[in-house]
Amino acid sequence: MRASLYRTGLLCIRIDRGIKNRRDSCLGVWIPNDVAGEGFLGTGAPIAADVNLVVQFVMAVALLAGAGLARRKHYRAHAITQTTVLLLNLVMIATVMWPSTREQVMVAFPDVFGKWYFAAPSIHAVLGIAAELLGIFIALVAGTEFVPEKLRFQNWKRWMRVEIVLWWIVLFSGVATYFVWYGVALH
Repeated sequence: MRASLYRTGLLCIRIDRGIKNRRDSCLGVWIPNDVAGEGFLGTGAPIAADVNLVVQFVMAVALLAGAGLARRKHYRAHAITQTTVLLLNLVMIATVMWPSTREQVMVAFPDVFGKWYFAAPSIHAVLGIAAELLGIFIALVAGTEFVPEKLRFQNWKRWMRVEIVLWWIVLFSGVATYFVWYGVALH
């Protein structure tokens, strides 16, 4: 009989297994196990982690579609697609990834590289921050006058290619983190 506490940004969900009417000091929503259940991918991961994994794959497909739009010279549609993915990823970071990292990895800092359980998400976080910041910078340069002229880049293709490669590395490191944390026993 154990209880699990899952934090997803502003929402805190306590899933009780066999414990009746017990509440946590966490502010937010309390959901009994028979209502919330575990995730839907069969790994024992919380629902938020499973939803995040699926959303990340959907975003990867959208990024490929956006790249295809740019190749066909549909630059406005390309910009809308890529920026939408960038902003959706910020939401996923704020509501799922950062709370998980704060609760499960930061408690072990600075010794996170001693165990793969902590090292995988730490590597993923560093690469993810770099990819997200580069994406935000590219969006600001491409769509606004906010960035001073001397900080703007001229070779768009090079930086966008760097970004897409970095994004794919982050996606794969995120999948690796998921499987390190929740195992590979898919049903």
